Amino acid sequence: MAKKQTAPEDLDFGSLVGQILQDIQKLLGQQADLLRAEVAQEVRRAGGAAGSIAAGGGLVAAGGFLSGIMLAEFMHRTTRWPLWACYAAVAGGLSAAGVQLLRAGRDDLANVRLLPPRQTTAALRENVAWLKEQV
Repeated sequence: MAKKQTAPEDLDFGSLVGQILQDIQKLLGQQADLLRAEVAQEVRRAGGAAGSIAAGGGLVAAGGFLSGIMLAEFMHRTTRWPLWACYAAVAGGLSAAGVQLLRAGRDDLANVRLLPPRQTTAALRENVAWLKEQV
């Protein structure tokens, strides 16, 4: 059943204050819901960035190990360089690729803002301005 809205001039002071307090309570509940939603969204973004870093690190390790052995042996057979020089060249190239993946993940993680959430802060400012007008 819907509440009947009463014009402010028809209410006494106590009823008016009670209605304002109910509005404030509802508003604070909505603010808390918005804050939870925004924090959850930022945590998901942080999890995605951390997953990217972990995946990049794992791929660099596995690919670097297997491909490095293969490529170093191939370089040794085709160039007749010493085997240690071939391994060093391969390791340097794979390390550079791994550093790039780690930087990309770090940059994604740097853009995550847990507190203060943007939408909640803006809505809270609007609500404070509205409350000032009411009082």
